Amino acid sequence: MGIQFKDVSYMYQGIKENYDALSHINLNIEEDGEFIAIIGHTGSGKSTLVQHMNALLLPTSGKVNVLGQELPPQKKEKINHLRQKVGLVFQFPEYQLFEETILKDIMFGPKNFKSTEVEAMEKAKKAATIVGIDPELYEQSPFRISGGQMRRVAVAGILAMEPKILVLDEPTRGLDPKGRKDLMKIFKDLHEIEHKSIVLISHDMDIVSEYAKRVIVMDRGKIVFDGKKEALFEHPDFDKFHLELPTSLKILKHLEKEIGLPYQPKYDFKSLLSYLKEVDYE
Repeated sequence: MGIQFKDVSYMYQGIKENYDALSHINLNIEEDGEFIAIIGHTGSGKSTLVQHMNALLLPTSGKVNVLGQELPPQKKEKINHLRQKVGLVFQFPEYQLFEETILKDIMFGPKNFKSTEVEAMEKAKKAATIVGIDPELYEQSPFRISGGQMRRVAVAGILAMEPKILVLDEPTRGLDPKGRKDLMKIFKDLHEIEHKSIVLISHDMDIVSEYAKRVIVMDRGKIVFDGKKEALFEHPDFDKFHLELPTSLKILKHLEKEIGLPYQPKYDFKSLLSYLKEVDYE
């Protein structure tokens, strides 16, 4: 069992008026094997939606079922464990680093969920290896390393809790191209090797097209599309979603228009280059 939203709405209460951030959301996310991108303009409800996935927010109306736990919970029913099972990586997670050493920072989550010191250290070292942190850095301050390394430490802190589902809110924002590529490879490997479900919020359509299998488009608190990425980018009414095409598809459409190159959608630059080398359009 994964995560199910059943007619979920959420309202932010303001001083003068309330704001409907989510409206009648119905959604199913499998526990294993999903790689979902959630996209939409600022204010469309993306971050509000994912914060319901580990009970940081509770529905104003409707129900969310997270790995068998129904939300809102019954009185006195504990829900803190959901933040271990569904790991949420916020934007700029490195701002949440606080321990004196890298290893201690990664260990904090497991210790907070009652792992022993030895268990927490084992989990932290495993997570550090996954994200490519050199053991020589373990005793260094997390504030004396590069921004890209800090991001890895923060992600490792979430992975050390061994979440079943990983939720990422703009995880590559602020990173240089190499940093983005390296971090996305980590998430891709977690998905492909460990079959972990990944839920990714992103404004980067190149990342969405290359890595996501399924795309959810949000607009004004509602889901306006939920399906395979191929169905989205080739949708006859794609313009109505007010989204950018990924760069690879823009290039292919331009070449079709300008030189008559047969249009075949390619969703990453490697596939695009391979196609351009092989295609005969004369």
